[in-house]
Amino acid sequence: MKTPLCFRLIVPLIALPVGGMTALAADPWADRVVSYDPGTGVPAVFGSNPPVLFDVADAALGMPTRQSVAFGGYVVSPFSAPTDPTEVVALGDGGTLVVAFDEPVTDDPLNPFGIDLLVFGNAFFLTSDYNFDAATTVTGVDTEGGILAISADGVNWDTVTNLDADGLYPTNGYADTTDFFPASPGGVLADFTLPVDPAFNPNGLGAEALVAGYGGSGGGAGIDIGAYGLSSVSYVRVTNASGSGFTPEIDGFADVSATPEPTSLLLVALATLPVFRRGR
Repeated sequence: MKTPLCFRLIVPLIALPVGGMTALAADPWADRVVSYDPGTGVPAVFGSNPPVLFDVADAALGMPTRQSVAFGGYVVSPFSAPTDPTEVVALGDGGTLVVAFDEPVTDDPLNPFGIDLLVFGNAFFLTSDYNFDAATTVTGVDTEGGILAISADGVNWDTVTNLDADGLYPTNGYADTTDFFPASPGGVLADFTLPVDPAFNPNGLGAEALVAGYGGSGGGAGIDIGAYGLSSVSYVRVTNASGSGFTPEIDGFADVSATPEPTSLLLVALATLPVFRRGR
């Protein structure tokens, strides 16, 4: 007697090495504070007595902030940055922060837009008015500067040019929010390992169009380490130059996730297809 057709999944294919795909790091965030000099004039939480300073260097480690605990809690958006001392660390006049990744950040040709490393601060977009309605548009970004440098060994450094540590693109917690100041978390997490397209111009856009322009990204200042002749980096330094007049605040650092090649995606897709066979 013939038995019915049955099927099985080709699960072993997923375990096979695929050209162009690399093992994921344990996590994509900065892991260690190597050194921190707060400099002078580090700000304190407004109204705190005794003053609660933004001087906890470990605030720059781990995943960037999606929901702030400040002021009773709120959703982080490009218009409402994280502002709690547990979320961001500040650099006063002449201050310096150095962090390290346990797994090196590599110059992967599959990284979107050629960006390999993201730095998150607490910058936010400025608007045409304070009505925050359909007519309100972006007019610029409130940046606190911060000089970035990258290094493979923590000894030899390359200064990143034309990029503020605490500037474009402000952090966005959720990819499906449409308000300037979302009242509740969205249903789609923004990707903190996906850079915003560097060609994206936010000026003149409203909140909904701005978030759409982020393309699912959680924001961050993007660095192409290959532009500095580096194949990998493990250290990132942020410096606030003496006399800058700014106070950069840093929330986190992220290793960009590579986009798989089409052939790799095809193999993974095939691995989930059922293969029919006739039982005996």
